[in-house]
Amino acid sequence: MPRRWSMQKALAAALALVVIILFGVACEGEAKAPVSPSPGALEVASFPRVVRDMMGREVAIPARPQRVIATSPTTTELVYVLGGEIVARVTSANYPPQVVPLPTIGSTYNPNWEAILAQKPDLIVADSVNQRQLIDRLTGLGVPVVMAGAESFQDVLKAIEVVGKALGRDEEAQRAIKDLQDQRQSLLAYLPQGPGPRVLILIADADGNIYAAKPNSYVGSLAQELRVQNPVAGLPDSGPFPGYTLLSPELALQADPDVILALSPAPPPAPKLSQLLPRLPGFGSLRAVKEGKVYELDLVLFLQSPGPRVVEAMRSMASMIYPQ
Repeated sequence: MPRRWSMQKALAAALALVVIILFGVACEGEAKAPVSPSPGALEVASFPRVVRDMMGREVAIPARPQRVIATSPTTTELVYVLGGEIVARVTSANYPPQVVPLPTIGSTYNPNWEAILAQKPDLIVADSVNQRQLIDRLTGLGVPVVMAGAESFQDVLKAIEVVGKALGRDEEAQRAIKDLQDQRQSLLAYLPQGPGPRVLILIADADGNIYAAKPNSYVGSLAQELRVQNPVAGLPDSGPFPGYTLLSPELALQADPDVILALSPAPPPAPKLSQLLPRLPGFGSLRAVKEGKVYELDLVLFLQSPGPRVVEAMRSMASMIYPQ
């Protein structure tokens, strides 16, 4: 009996040893198998690369940028929504808050070229909407310049994609794009179906002339996303604001808007346009004014910094147009 028991133990031990050896061989084979990185990972890591910007330019970027300068509030937000950083800012860029302590490089419309060069940038992200006229000066700095900007929701998505490629943050760009698309879809799902109310979006110049935003302006395009009816959609552009048309009191009365949204570029103590309208000849008799359906839009979200906060802007506008 003891001898049989010893033989059984020996056989069990031998079988266990065989299992361990076979397992080790299998693991070794797995360890030696090559691991192929995903296509996205390969794309993110690949430099040098050429990026087609939003002016259709092919921009060669020799290495992953380390010292980025953004020359407008919009381009600043585009860099940060991708998890990037800049080394200097224009004076009007104050979002996200961590950019405020950075050195300044002049304004969007009048950059300080010496201050830009002093930062030794290896990439400049400039605004394709507000800085097209500066392209020769920008490229003359000898630094890769990628142009990106936004005049619509779709432009925001394209700008994120372009800047993502320039920074080597392709995957972050795709995630940000999907997030905005999902947020937009969720917002639109809550809106009433069918044509929305008639909405005028107004701004005034320094001489007191009133202009109405058309669908080809940024703010007008966001209103179209929210299914509103724009009474000035077919009128020609006129005045100092691209995508806007001069609006006389007679045209405003013909438009008969259900809601008026106002933009007031003049800083305090200048009164808001929404406060002035009731006192302006012709405009004070509009139904929307009499019913108190005149609302002030956030100047930063809708005029100064169109960009990644586009759905935030749309939610704000929707709350005014569809208060229920």
